[in-house]
Amino acid sequence: MKEIIRIQISKFLSNELVEQIAQKQWHTTNPAFVNRSRQYVFDEITDGNDCFGVVALAAENKVIGRLHCVRNKDNIKKWYYGDLFVIPEYRRMGIATQMIEKAKNHLSEIGAQSLCCYVEPDNVASRQLQISVGFTERPFCSFNDFINDGEIMYELQIVNNFCIIPATVDEAYFVRILFVQNKEKLNVGNIDMNEWKEILTEESKDTKHFLICKGAIPIAYIRIEKAEETDNTKISMFFVADGFDYEEIYNYGNDFANNYVW
Repeated sequence: MKEIIRIQISKFLSNELVEQIAQKQWHTTNPAFVNRSRQYVFDEITDGNDCFGVVALAAENKVIGRLHCVRNKDNIKKWYYGDLFVIPEYRRMGIATQMIEKAKNHLSEIGAQSLCCYVEPDNVASRQLQISVGFTERPFCSFNDFINDGEIMYELQIVNNFCIIPATVDEAYFVRILFVQNKEKLNVGNIDMNEWKEILTEESKDTKHFLICKGAIPIAYIRIEKAEETDNTKISMFFVADGFDYEEIYNYGNDFANNYVW
């Protein structure tokens, strides 16, 4: 039977996992090495930054691989990953790729835009790995307080995972909740659930209603209208769920509106 490998994301690793990482990566449980994994997280959170780890586990929570991701202090949309390892007996099984993909998916969910890493020029296997998972070699630029010791920088753009679906009466619940969150900023009167159902039921050749989703989850409403006697489109109403990047989502919706075919 094929062995089951679990890939998990965690910021606050258990003491057991931290000790395992030290043993697997540096072949010792000396406190100085165990504390390295603690310090990776400790330094970031005490400095007001963010980070997370990706850990690969075999049966009985046996650590077989790990990588660590750190957010850029100057641009929260940019992230770095490093400290990647997979123990010898589990190499060439795609585990490093799975861990990187797990990190990419998580970064997409939290709104990151790019991920970079640094590789020693003679580490051919790592350079091939970066290319295989979508990284591109870039001119070196610093990240936080990292020092360039001659490494090559690789970077990839994080897929935002947005899509657009029609907003019909069946989606009135989502539109209403998003509207309530934004009502004061919109400076419009109240539109209750029944009114939204009527609005979304009405058929018009010149007005269309849509929801912008992240994955399958609605995060913004956009109403577009066709200008009189032209094929030009304008956004006549737009609002975004709390906690999301308004400008990024508006630009996505605006591109959709500009290219909408009536």
